[in-house]
Amino acid sequence: MDQLGKITLYNADCQEIMKIFPDKYFDLAIIDPPYGINVTKMSLGCGGGLLKQDGTVKKLRDSRLKGSGKLKNRIINQMSCDWDFNPPTEEYFFELFRISKNQIIWGGNYFNLPPTRCVVCWDKEQVFENFSQIELAWTSYDKPAKLFRYSNAGFRSKDKSHKIHPTQKPVELYKYLLKRFANPEMKIIDTHLGSGSICLACDDLGCEMTGIEIDTEYYEAAKKRIINHQKQLKIFV
Repeated sequence: MDQLGKITLYNADCQEIMKIFPDKYFDLAIIDPPYGINVTKMSLGCGGGLLKQDGTVKKLRDSRLKGSGKLKNRIINQMSCDWDFNPPTEEYFFELFRISKNQIIWGGNYFNLPPTRCVVCWDKEQVFENFSQIELAWTSYDKPAKLFRYSNAGFRSKDKSHKIHPTQKPVELYKYLLKRFANPEMKIIDTHLGSGSICLACDDLGCEMTGIEIDTEYYEAAKKRIINHQKQLKIFV
C-alpha cells in the first residue's frame, strides 16, 4: 500500500482488497474495468486482418509488434493487454455494490446492469470512423443523462499527458464526473486504476481517493505520474 496525501493506492487484486471494507464505506465508485471485448482482435496495422484468439497473450503481443508505421507505435502495441482477458465477474459486482453507495461504470453497456436513466456519454470527437466515436458509462443515479465532449485523439487532444495505459482516459473527464456527482467530503474508489487519471482529478479537487491496480507495471507508472503531479501542485501553491 502507498499513501500519497489523500490518495491510497493498492497494488493487488481488487476482489481481495474490497473484502476489507465495510458495507457502503465509499460514497462513489468510478471504475473503468476491462470489457472483455478483446482489444487484440483489432488488426492494428498487422496487415493480416483480425488476430486469432486461440494463442497465448505473448503470441498476440508479438503479432501486434509486427505492425508498421504509426499503428506499430500505438500504446496498445507496446504494453501488456492481459487486463482485457479478465472482465469483472458477478462476484466482483456484488462486492462493488456492497462497499459503495453509488457507482459510475465505464463500459456499463457490456455488463448485465439494471436499467438507468442517467448514462454518461463521452463524445471523443474522433475523426476516424474505424475507432469508437463515443464511450458510455452506466450510473446508479436518477438524473438526466450527461454528455461530455473532449478529444482524446493523440494529434488533437488537449490532455498532453504521456499515455501509459491503452485505455487511458483524460483527467478532464474525471473532473467532469467529480464536479457533477461528488464533493471533497466524499470517499471515492477506483478498482481498476490503470493510468491513475482519476487520482490526478481527485488531487486537484481535494477528494479522498482509493485506487487499486493488480498489474505492477501499470501500478508503478500510475504512482510515478501521481507523485509528479503532486510535486507540480506544490510548486504552483
